[in-house]
Amino acid sequence: MFFLITHYSLLIDNCLSQWILQNTGSTTDFHSVKFINKNTGWICGTGVIAKTTNAGWNWVQQTHPAGNKRLECLSVVDSNTLYCVGMFKTILKTTNGGENWTAIENGPYGTGDSYKASYFINKNTGWVSGTGAKIWKTTNGGINLSSTFIDGWVYNIFFKDSLTGLICGDGGFLQRTTNGGLSWYTPNINLNYMGYDFWDMSIINNQYCCVVGLQNGPVYRSTDFGMNWDSVGRVAGIFDIYSVRFSNANTGWCGGGGTPGGRMFRTTNGGYNWVRMDNDNNPGYIGDIYFQNDSIGWAAGSNGMVLYTTNGGLSYVNQVSNAIPESFVLHQNCPNPFNSTTNIMIEIKAKGFYKLEIYDATGRKEDNLFEGIKTPGTYRINYDASKLSSGVYFYKLIGSNNLQTKRFILLK
Repeated sequence: MFFLITHYSLLIDNCLSQWILQNTGSTTDFHSVKFINKNTGWICGTGVIAKTTNAGWNWVQQTHPAGNKRLECLSVVDSNTLYCVGMFKTILKTTNGGENWTAIENGPYGTGDSYKASYFINKNTGWVSGTGAKIWKTTNGGINLSSTFIDGWVYNIFFKDSLTGLICGDGGFLQRTTNGGLSWYTPNINLNYMGYDFWDMSIINNQYCCVVGLQNGPVYRSTDFGMNWDSVGRVAGIFDIYSVRFSNANTGWCGGGGTPGGRMFRTTNGGYNWVRMDNDNNPGYIGDIYFQNDSIGWAAGSNGMVLYTTNGGLSYVNQVSNAIPESFVLHQNCPNPFNSTTNIMIEIKAKGFYKLEIYDATGRKEDNLFEGIKTPGTYRINYDASKLSSGVYFYKLIGSNNLQTKRFILLK
């Protein structure tokens, strides 16, 4: 009995919180994740490109000619045309969704500049950069590449049209172009004399921009597509920020590395304040984040990790046991009544598609705690109901052949 209790406790303590861990079938480090809709997306990492057509519940590795090179960035034009860039002068392209990848460039391992960023506005016109103080441009799908010298190493690129774009990178490198990349200038930004590395930036509606410094997490925001930047906040903690992604002008996520695991944060006021979302047991660092909308998103990182959320990451979904339960069970939440957060336990006997939803007393759907494939086992969901008003609510666990409902009371 002591062993069983201890084992169960360890499962709870060591479970992944906040997001659902997906099985990628790989232990490589992933550096980029992109989706074209809520089901179809790609990830790339060291030696691996993989695709999903069911929101990440299954990932299929694709054959490519880059060997075991570190692949850094995916640029997805549409369901057929994608570009992938990486270390040692690597530029790959597919025109059939990844069934076949061809090499635009594929330099010898260990030599040449490395590409860390790419952005294509259509299947023909795009930009690639990284180390080497150059940015490369093509207008014919990679058949020809022309280069322009720049002042630093580039980690991310974004263009809102064929002329106007932004790049960010090493040592506080942040520049803007209005002539398609022929020349670049530094916009109005005060870094307080600190050379923060900018590994990522996020742009919403071709207007709102955000960058977060790799070191110490300073946050800069622009509301005019990068012409003027303000220092608006800081992500607290000692770790590195590798990725930032916004779904609208106010709601965003950032993530990176830390000890002992990765870190994930969320803002709902445009980057002025950030709240940590995960615990200390993430399998690895957060290398990239992608959100399809305010609710559905993915985070990819080290050790083959891809995390998935269907509610913006507001609930913790933890599998506390993989023992097969005797039946399909939705337990009463605890505590109940509660103020802001509560725990819900569920038992799933058969693998299948399940979702857990919240409804108010009138029957109106208020929230979706998770939605997707679940394997047999016992799960604990820590639900943050801070966005709801005080009152009586119902939560429903829905499977293909099962439905159970319970009631909870929220008191604020």
